[in-house]
Amino acid sequence: MLFLVGISNSMAQTSTFIKTVSVSATAKVELTDAGGQPLKVGGLYRVKLAVSPTGTRTGAEYLVWYDSPTTTWQIRAVALAGSTSNHPLLIVEDNVVKVYTNHANGYAVKAFVEFYDTGNGTVVPQFFGSSFQWQRNAASLFYLDGNVGIGTGAPAEKLSVKGKIRAQEIKVETANWPDYVFKKDYGLRSLDSLRLFIQENGHLPEVPNAESAESEGISLGEMNKVLLKKIEELTLYLLEKDKEIAEIKRELGKTKN
Repeated sequence: MLFLVGISNSMAQTSTFIKTVSVSATAKVELTDAGGQPLKVGGLYRVKLAVSPTGTRTGAEYLVWYDSPTTTWQIRAVALAGSTSNHPLLIVEDNVVKVYTNHANGYAVKAFVEFYDTGNGTVVPQFFGSSFQWQRNAASLFYLDGNVGIGTGAPAEKLSVKGKIRAQEIKVETANWPDYVFKKDYGLRSLDSLRLFIQENGHLPEVPNAESAESEGISLGEMNKVLLKKIEELTLYLLEKDKEIAEIKRELGKTKN
């Protein structure tokens, strides 16, 4: 396999080099340093990949480092034009960083590599900032390392927003949808019991009170389930009262006759 190596800059603890490798889906080639040696432990690499002109818009950027505590090479895709066909990619295989594509045919991939010699195998490339935290694959942008805050520096959830959110539609995934209320064995609370609960607590059973809602917020998914459950219970109450009213009308009709 042909490697064309060119060192473009080298100074102090940082160096850069360029090389070209021929790869495919089955021909995965180890990414080596400027001298053709295995990548160095105790350093951080920023790797940018491009495929020779093919008519397809391709390109990728990865961060690569050796994690001494786990004795494994780690990679993180910062930005990918795509991951199919002839898009250039990196993979860790048998604890070796390799260049490849998902295409059966061979393609020349040019690697532009920046090396930061930290001399420490426990360093995670946090100093790359958003290049480390945020990743992009084609049109998808995502974050994997914790919580995201908008308008707040202390996000308590995967996404915390201090302010208004405007959207055309919000879809919430949930489970245990309360259609079980309509099953014959469902234990519907009596109206007398319901009346007593409201008198003592000032809100419906299972519904958060005003103080809790104001201080802790409410979960849209759980709240929608609770509200639907109350609507279905109300429907059962109405059906039962309708049945009682119909029976009273029949008795009144008999008395009148």
